[in-house]
Amino acid sequence: MRFTVLAFALAAFVLACKSTGEGSVPSAAGATSALVANQPIKADVAHAGYPSDAEVAEMREAFFNRPAENEEVFRVFVTSDGFTRKQIAFNENISVKEDLAGDQAIAEEFRKFDMVNSLQEGQIRVELYPTTGKPYRVRQSKPSIMKETDKIMSDDITRWQLQFAKTEIVPKDFRVSYQVVLRKKITREQALKILSEQNKKKK
Repeated sequence: MRFTVLAFALAAFVLACKSTGEGSVPSAAGATSALVANQPIKADVAHAGYPSDAEVAEMREAFFNRPAENEEVFRVFVTSDGFTRKQIAFNENISVKEDLAGDQAIAEEFRKFDMVNSLQEGQIRVELYPTTGKPYRVRQSKPSIMKETDKIMSDDITRWQLQFAKTEIVPKDFRVSYQVVLRKKITREQALKILSEQNKKKK
């Protein structure tokens, strides 16, 4: 079941803080990198330390080094600290123009979700106009557990400036796989503040 993570995660985080009596975010020390993609977010693990930078790097490399799937051309790995894209097929035909500022902006979109430890994974199907090479249809082929992740990643595809080495648009239909790692970095006070602001908007 897919869900909106923000309110649930905040409630889970606050509950965990109250039950442990802790008001600060645990460090990454002792954290496990064994995050499994698209697992439900549970309150009883909200107190765990978050994956370290080294562990996140290992997760990124494992994702990028997996065997290619049918029609898969790009893979994207995102945390709130950075955005990395790898091309795994059609290297002689298509590429994406570098946009470091845009990449960083997408990464920062996930800062507001860094209140839980979670690995989100999904895949997007992209269909291009055969004459211009611009996207005319972008849709989820494999959704993640989190609706916000899928929306951000799908919307991001329209930012990409696709470049073609030849006059022919190849490929016209391809897939983009992505992983988004959320790491719980906020304090109890920050969680309470965001939750309070959300409740005010609903009234």
